[in-house]
Amino acid sequence: MFQQLQQQLQLAQRHDQALVQVRVLNTQGSTYRKSGARMLIDEQGHRFDLVSGGCLETHLSRHAMQVFNHGKPVTLEYDFSDPDAPDWQISVGCRGKVVLLLEKLSPENGYGSLALYLQGRQQTQPSWLVTDLQTGTSELLNSAPVGWPVGQHVGLQANLQTQVIEAIDPAPRLLLIGTGPDTDAIINLAQSLDFQVQVIGCQSQSLQRFHHRFPNLAERIEADDLDDYLADKPVNYAIVMTHNQSLDAHYLSQASLANLPLVGLLGPAERKQRVVDEMDAPTPINLAAPIGLDLGGHGAQAVALSVMAQIQALHHQMQAKPLRDKNGGIHD
Repeated sequence: MFQQLQQQLQLAQRHDQALVQVRVLNTQGSTYRKSGARMLIDEQGHRFDLVSGGCLETHLSRHAMQVFNHGKPVTLEYDFSDPDAPDWQISVGCRGKVVLLLEKLSPENGYGSLALYLQGRQQTQPSWLVTDLQTGTSELLNSAPVGWPVGQHVGLQANLQTQVIEAIDPAPRLLLIGTGPDTDAIINLAQSLDFQVQVIGCQSQSLQRFHHRFPNLAERIEADDLDDYLADKPVNYAIVMTHNQSLDAHYLSQASLANLPLVGLLGPAERKQRVVDEMDAPTPINLAAPIGLDLGGHGAQAVALSVMAQIQALHHQMQAKPLRDKNGGIHD
């Protein structure tokens, strides 16, 4: 969602076009998206992303046209938990309740809460987005507003007469150490899952080829400079994939990787011990070698899916298992 929202915002800014943002404020029961989810609708009625499984989007487009005209924030509630409610006439798969906020974003208001939300997602510390429902104006705070629960860094509070306060966690940051062609599939999948991707390497020819594929994404960082680099640009997860045994060992030996929630090593299981034997420091405590879930398949896309599935499950504190074995709703 993050990447698509950013792309659509940049496109609208280039052409001085307005958008309507649909934001999920509250949910109860089984719903496709949860609080904080967003979608965009342009003046031609084109939709970007979803706030339901496709059940509400046509209905929301009609309301969006009204918001384009009068410019005021509008809240809508859909309750699919009551079989006698008129909302059941819309074909839905989830039987919960959802409250949505429609906001006009335009050059005149600096694209409002969307621009600030994206700014907050790119920070390294939590922030709070406050939207005034009377004026439609928003501000981004770096400390919790009065009344926000102490220690709570995620969630959303809405007083539908006055304001909406949304806590924004920074987007998770993934470091890829290595610039070979197999990084491409991981980058594309990670970015589509809202990860901020950082790429480093030290092999000149590989870096040069990488820059042709992803201009300005990778930096040349030697293993001995990794700690300084990560002190400046901290990450949540790292994957070591230089395809050079000695280089892998050298990077894995750096102190800045020692305590990350997950450090992955690409390659077959028998290679792990050879890399570890070359290290001149203890292995990271959360080393996953080889990284990835056993999903089957071959090729770069299958590897990317396997790797990102493990990271996604860890980031959301979930056990990777079939949904049929899960207790409760599939979106809970």
